[in-house]
Amino acid sequence: MKSITFFMHNVYAMGGTVKSISQLANTLAEKGHEVTIISVFKSNDRPYFQLHDSIKIKPLINYQLHPLNFKDILFNRINKFTNLNKPKELSQFEPGLNQFSNYIEKKMIHALKHVTTDTIIGTRASFNILISKYAPTHVEKIGMEHMNFDAHPEPYQLEIIEAYQHLDKVTTLTSKDRDKYQSRLQTPVFVVPNIIDEQRLYTSKSKIITAAGRLEYEKGFDLLIESINPIQHTMRQFDYQVFIYGEGQEKGQLQKSINQFGMTDIIKLKGPTQNLNKKLAMSEITVIPSRNEGFGMVILEAMNQSNIVVSFDGNTGPDSIIENNVNGYLIEHGNTEALSNKLRRLINQEFKEHVILKNAHRTVEQYSPQAIYINFLNMLN
Repeated sequence: MKSITFFMHNVYAMGGTVKSISQLANTLAEKGHEVTIISVFKSNDRPYFQLHDSIKIKPLINYQLHPLNFKDILFNRINKFTNLNKPKELSQFEPGLNQFSNYIEKKMIHALKHVTTDTIIGTRASFNILISKYAPTHVEKIGMEHMNFDAHPEPYQLEIIEAYQHLDKVTTLTSKDRDKYQSRLQTPVFVVPNIIDEQRLYTSKSKIITAAGRLEYEKGFDLLIESINPIQHTMRQFDYQVFIYGEGQEKGQLQKSINQFGMTDIIKLKGPTQNLNKKLAMSEITVIPSRNEGFGMVILEAMNQSNIVVSFDGNTGPDSIIENNVNGYLIEHGNTEALSNKLRRLINQEFKEHVILKNAHRTVEQYSPQAIYINFLNMLN
């Protein structure tokens, strides 16, 4: 069996990519593969999601407050106040570039040069580019894409395509995105979707609409808040509330909008949760209001917990999972009025749409650990 190293940003922090890689790593470990995770950053004592006991974790930069981590913390602080320690090799289009320094970059390159497993898998575009340059020639180099191609700025797309020519394989989350990459690459591109590996909970439902994810502009929670505003009266009449789970830079602005619309009794920013499955199990409806969504793990999690899922179309992820009026609903991209109308209709229904939920459960089965493991193994071999 091939041994595998995943090259990750921070396995100790919450995130959709972190969850999907953790589940894939667990599945591979359970099947007998030797799995290693190189986590560039370490921010907690334990990984955010539970990992198989056999998985080796190699953090490069520890930001936990401890005397032994003084050097890592110091270089991070210096990086915030001077350009002298900026990274030289990491793509300038990396969305989190301000988190990196030349010191961190050197540690990343050193770790890549000393990978000893059969395969190294990157988990974001800038990491895949580094792998294409610095991973040992005898190690199979795979670039795993968790963002759809069109979500990258055009100059970044050019940089990505140039670098990915030097990878052995590329994986995408959807066939639509595979076709986009393959039309530009000679490197073979495979579809490896995310795994959904959670127990279906059968608890009584509450009158809750759930949304979850990073509180960032691309996730569109401001659009969800805007769509609830015209149906405030209906929400109160039927005793519905909106719970938004997550953390991020937009939190203050989102709360400000909730206050301005006078909806503090309806919409609650709940912060991050490690038990989203339990929250979804109590919910009736889940909204994915993203401006851009590469896959939409929350879609599968919500379907699994018997939620009616509503999302904007025009996004690679939701478009690949949701079949409109069959296993969920797709609304015109960014159309908050249409989203308002759909939610108004759904919360007025006393009899929830069992056919939609039944079809959603069938959809979830296609993303089981066994199904995706076979998919991954075909790519690997």
